[in-house]
Amino acid sequence: MLPLAAGLTGIAFTLRFYGVALPTTLAFAGWLTAGVVLPGLLLWRTLLGRSGWLVADVVAGAAVGYVAEVLTYVAARAAGVPLLVLAWPAGMIGASLLVPRLRKAWRGSGERAPALWSWSMLAVVGLFCLRSVRMFRSHGLGWPVSGPLDADTPFHLALIAEAKQHMPMQAPWVSGEPLVYHWFVYPEMAATSWVTGIDPLALLVRLTPLPMFAGTLLLVAVLARRIAGRWWTGPAAAVVTMLVLAPDPYGWPHPDGWFGFGPYEDGSVYRLIAWTSPTQTFGALLFAAAVLLLLGILDGAEDVEQGGSAKGRWALFVLLLAGLAGAKAPYLPLLTGALVLVVAVQLAARRGLHRPALLAAVVTGVLTVASTVLLYGGGANQSLVVEPLATMSGFATVAGTWTGYTGPGTPAAHAWVAAGITVLCWLFIWGGGLALGRRVLDAPVLLLAAIGAEGMAGVLLFGHPGGSQSYLIVSARPYLALAAVAGLAAVVGTMTWARGGLLALAAVAGTTVVLLLRTVDGTRPAGDRLGWELGRPYVVLAALAVVVVAAALIRRDGRILAVAIAMCAGFGLPTAYDQTAAVVTDTARGGWRAVPLSEQVAPDGRTSAIDRDTWNAGRWLRRHAAPGDLLATNAHCFGVTPAGGMCDNRRFALAAASGHRVLVEGWGFTNSTYERAAADGVLPWFAAFWDPARLAGNDAAFTDPGPATIGVLRDRYQVRWLVADTTAGPVGDLGAHAQERFRAGQLTVYEVT
Repeated sequence: MLPLAAGLTGIAFTLRFYGVALPTTLAFAGWLTAGVVLPGLLLWRTLLGRSGWLVADVVAGAAVGYVAEVLTYVAARAAGVPLLVLAWPAGMIGASLLVPRLRKAWRGSGERAPALWSWSMLAVVGLFCLRSVRMFRSHGLGWPVSGPLDADTPFHLALIAEAKQHMPMQAPWVSGEPLVYHWFVYPEMAATSWVTGIDPLALLVRLTPLPMFAGTLLLVAVLARRIAGRWWTGPAAAVVTMLVLAPDPYGWPHPDGWFGFGPYEDGSVYRLIAWTSPTQTFGALLFAAAVLLLLGILDGAEDVEQGGSAKGRWALFVLLLAGLAGAKAPYLPLLTGALVLVVAVQLAARRGLHRPALLAAVVTGVLTVASTVLLYGGGANQSLVVEPLATMSGFATVAGTWTGYTGPGTPAAHAWVAAGITVLCWLFIWGGGLALGRRVLDAPVLLLAAIGAEGMAGVLLFGHPGGSQSYLIVSARPYLALAAVAGLAAVVGTMTWARGGLLALAAVAGTTVVLLLRTVDGTRPAGDRLGWELGRPYVVLAALAVVVVAAALIRRDGRILAVAIAMCAGFGLPTAYDQTAAVVTDTARGGWRAVPLSEQVAPDGRTSAIDRDTWNAGRWLRRHAAPGDLLATNAHCFGVTPAGGMCDNRRFALAAASGHRVLVEGWGFTNSTYERAAADGVLPWFAAFWDPARLAGNDAAFTDPGPATIGVLRDRYQVRWLVADTTAGPVGDLGAHAQERFRAGQLTVYEVT
């Protein structure tokens, strides 16, 4: 309990430092415990028919609790009584107390994690919290809400507000547009906001992702123990998942952008992706719990021997798949393909038809198709397309900025070199999986390898206008780490202090080699010979790895192979150090509490994705407008559009700040916009609005206000409030036809009477 207490105290102190009052943290923790974790834990144990390792029951139970909370809230919000979400924990806890058959769920197995395991995982989670400081500094609980280039935070905030007030949900920045998106995380935050009274912004940028990401790391550690049978593999897998990144012998800068991808694709979850994509973070937790269940299904005989319930396990599996269907789109197709691969490989290896894997593939496939039709509108407009090396082409396009390369070469050649470096980096990071040998044919291990292989293949073969193909490798990364650590455990055997020290020394040696290459060969730009100049340090690293592996094969000594695996992992540790050092140095320079506005100014002069006037006007509307009131605005573009320039349609600022639907604000990230972009052959965020008549009618009320133009908005669309922004264009005499209610700098709020 001491590691848990230390961790919770540290998190509470950190949150307090970044503006979250202790009562708010306690309220959040109270609902998380009583409304999510405890009832989920009870349902997990009830359906499994037994209790297991306490940490596994708690974290997997939390995943089940989240799904039950979301499904209950969606029904309660649709019925107009959002606080009926309390029926889920009250019913589960009450039934477990009153029904004799269910009371056994309160009793644990008594199996607890080793102390060293607990302290190790506390250190890993603590490092993630330290890494989150960059998010806390750049995203406030008031204005400025986020950095000037961050269109995603207003997007998420607007959807939380939509989930608080409406069900079914729409795209609130374009009234009436169906929401074709993985949206389940937003009802989760909306439910928490209703129960606790916590502002959605605090949930989004401070509270909600913390337990989800920490829970994912803990489940990765549990899965490692489940596969390898040794406690030390848990912390090792968590470390590989988060800290073993692509080797960086040139010391290229790693922009901490909103995807978190570098010049080569390592699928890192160590950057801001854990915060800027709450859908990914939520889906990762549910997926890890589903994989844990699936391992038991694939080892059905072992489950029966331990007194487990096969039917209960299947029920939990289907429940988690239902949650995954709306949590993050890539996970169900990824799992379906992996299960099909398990069945096919087992047949090819003459191990017979694996019926549980086949049944799981059928169930997952059916839910994949159902979610594609019901939640994603068929998926045709926003789905991935076959476009080999699209990700690498994107890296090659900015090679001059990230790598210093300015020499000749065709875009195709650039992409192939980037792809070669990428695949080599993957071997350095996850080469331990190659040491599994024939054990990779065992269904549980094969499942992990298949998930990882699909993630790697997906990022090489598919493309997407928004770069979303890279989420495939991010989603698969924990399972590649598990396969790598399982391979290391297979050749190491029992971990002793001597063997652990030897592996640590090997990792240090790998780190030293990369740092030496930076000093000797990596301090200058890549030069004018693309292949040799960019790839030379990687050739050196590969040659060193080949020599060590060859020595292991010649001497048939698994310990030497383990040294090679640890050394290759060490190649990527300087990258993780660079990431952590950047947080510390930036913070030391700019102050721990917030990034100065002077460091956040965009080229067009913006200091936040939501400008100050829109934020103040939106906050006023949130207090004074009824939840169902519809707004209209003349501001439609993200940022300041230059004369003659294209409008970036990713403007969600007013919908986010006010928590209300807007007739037409921006129109980005909608299905209709993707359709228009495909038809016009432009990037989705530069596509024109698909209903020009509505847009013209909207804007006419601002440029030529009168009974006729304002009457169209009032009578046809039921607009109640007009938000005029003089920076977005000329505004007529609205005050003569609507009642001025609030002024914030360049914005004026009018009520339509």
